[in-house]
Amino acid sequence: MTTDHPGAVLGGASIPGGRFSNNFDFLRFAAAVAVVVTHAYALRLGYVGIGMYDPLALMGQAGLAVLLVTSGYLITASWESTSSTLRFAWKRFLRVVPGLIPAILITLFVIGPVMTSLSPGEYFSALFSPAGLATVPFFEDGSAIRLFQENPWTYVNGSLWTIPLEVFMYGVVAALGIAGLLHRQGALVALAGINVLLWMAWFDDPRMSKIRFTLYFLIGAYLYLHRERIAYRPAIAGALLLLLGLSALTPYLTVAGMIAIPYLTVYAAHLPVPFLNTFGRHGDFSYGIYIYHYPIQQTVIGVTGNALTLPALCGLSFAVTFTLAFLSWHLIEKRALAAKNLRPADLSRLFGLPFLPEPLTRWLAARK
Repeated sequence: MTTDHPGAVLGGASIPGGRFSNNFDFLRFAAAVAVVVTHAYALRLGYVGIGMYDPLALMGQAGLAVLLVTSGYLITASWESTSSTLRFAWKRFLRVVPGLIPAILITLFVIGPVMTSLSPGEYFSALFSPAGLATVPFFEDGSAIRLFQENPWTYVNGSLWTIPLEVFMYGVVAALGIAGLLHRQGALVALAGINVLLWMAWFDDPRMSKIRFTLYFLIGAYLYLHRERIAYRPAIAGALLLLLGLSALTPYLTVAGMIAIPYLTVYAAHLPVPFLNTFGRHGDFSYGIYIYHYPIQQTVIGVTGNALTLPALCGLSFAVTFTLAFLSWHLIEKRALAAKNLRPADLSRLFGLPFLPEPLTRWLAARK
């Protein structure tokens, strides 16, 4: 990679230099905190009167963009350094599912019975009814189980909509890799072009225009694949920051963000700042923060009758959320990731899968 910071090496355990030679852990943590603040602001107001270009709303969108750029970059690196498709899928499973399941169970079986307006018997009957099951686990409105219905906004864990989206993008990377298209510049560019057209068609629809966030993932993947040809220089970063600032005066800030945020994210990840390089040495808490904060904020709002100021809501909900994220990392996520180096044959035996024929195994390896 051409860079003004030659000592910086990119993240991920499989990348030379190791995880603690970059700032990706810090960037993920900061981005997750930005999402926490934005959701506290929005849930406290019930999203009423919050415009698309509200500064605090934009902060959360920028945080999510950084998370997806980082994911696209590092997931592509993981695919490139992983010996088999099955191992790649196993590593992605270990990163997403073991931490997510307890978050869902705590929401449904600890928070739910306490915060619902139903009796315990009615709550569990509703939870296991067809209407209740249809909302699990990536549910939004909690009306089926009468959860958070007195809050300004009734979503239970609205941040989880990105989980299936990200898993889908993992599949896109794997599919392109297996097909031998990942290194063909036209493949990612074509996917990005289709995405841009859909985004333009849905630009004024707040829900459908969320498709733009997959663009951040694709751009992150592109930046990794072409890392040797891209220069990361302060002058370019400064110009992109200026572009973002000036675009705040126009209706096209989200377009400017698409241009600037991916480059700025990878540039910031390369800055040789010792404290930032080792930020995640005690744990990677960003995922836990992201998946726990929304129901915790809804619970705090429900318990206090939405009487807290925004700083108080942010502080209290973050303290509880960080505690859960800390426990999630050390008790679940870190232990699950310790199993990522199982051999393909071990995985086949673990899941009762047949061994792949040797010619097919060689063909898949050659496609990577």
